[in-house]
Parts: sequence; structure tokens; C-alpha cells
Amino acid sequence: MRIYRLQLYLLTVIILIISGCSTKVPLYPIKPDNDKNQAKVIAVLPVENGAFDGKTSQLLRSRIFEELYFKGYPKLPLDIIDKKLESLHSSNEEKNSSIAPQALKDLVGADAGMYCKLTDDNKPNRFFYGSVTIAISCELRSALTGEILWNAQDKSTSRNFDITSKRLEGKYHEAMENVIEEVVNKVLKTLPDGPNLRG
Repeated sequence: MRIYRLQLYLLTVIILIISGCSTKVPLYPIKPDNDKNQAKVIAVLPVENGAFDGKTSQLLRSRIFEELYFKGYPKLPLDIIDKKLESLHSSNEEKNSSIAPQALKDLVGADAGMYCKLTDDNKPNRFFYGSVTIAISCELRSALTGEILWNAQDKSTSRNFDITSKRLEGKYHEAMENVIEEVVNKVLKTLPDGPNLRG
């Protein structure tokens, strides 16, 4: 009888040790707290542009603005942002490069700023052949701390063939919008969903 109790005691101790060392898997997955550093209202600042005309950077900025809406972020109209920034700087390129993220909260009510740069590595058109390449890099910076919450970069290319340089130039301009749409989709696909889609 005494041996039986000792065996029962040892068996209980062994079970407690094993259960304490084992990893318990929850019945329901734990949802990570992604909301801690995610932006809710994003101000899309004018795109820094060292290679293309102003129309290209405006088109790129508008496409980023629309894509953010489809990713669940509320719209903060570009004209409101520009109007508020007018008092600070004289040109769009200056606005983007020198505006501090912390100023966005007071200026436009955003809790983050989208800072994008537009570059290209285009080569001169050749006989029968031309291409357009657009490369962008974007950073999302916190209006509270200035830290980078997210960043990404990518590029897209369209190649065109034709028999005259004039027609090739026309194809270049036609392809521009498609290339911009493609590169924006590639860059922003890694951005976490906004508050309207997070649920």
C-alpha cells in the first residue's frame, strides 16, 4: 500500500513536470497587435522628381492617393494638403523634401506622411525602339515620432517598337500611365491595410 502511494506520488510529479514543459497551442489563433504603429490618416506629399516633367509626378501622386483609398485609408484631399503647405514653401519639390513629418498633424490632421521619390534609368530612344522606365521609392513616416513606419521601392518598364520616331514618341506617352499604375501597385502591395479594411 505504501509502495502504491509512492508510485502514485511519483507519477503525479512526472505528469506535472511534463505538462509544465509542454507548449500549449491556443484553440483560437491570437491576433497580432498590428494597430500599434499603423497609420490611420496619410498625407500624400508632392512627389520628388528629378527626371520627369511635373505632369508625370502629379499623375504618380494621384495614383498613390487613389491606391491608398482602395487599401482602406480615408481620403485626405491633395488640394487641401497643397494649400496648407503653400505657406511653408514656394515649390512642390521643396515641400516634400523639407517638410517635417511632425508638422503634418497640425497642418492637415494626418498621423503619417507618404514621402515618394520618382527616378528613371531611361536610355535615349533608338531607331524602331523606345522604352519608358519609372522607379519609385516611398516611405511612410509617423507624424508623432518621425520614424519610418514602412518603406518600399520598385520599378516598371514598357518597351515600344514602331517605324517612325514620331509614332514611337506617341507610344511613349501612351505607355506612361500604364507604367505608373503598375509600379504604384507593386510598391503599395506591401503596405498594411488601412483602418477601413482592418475591421
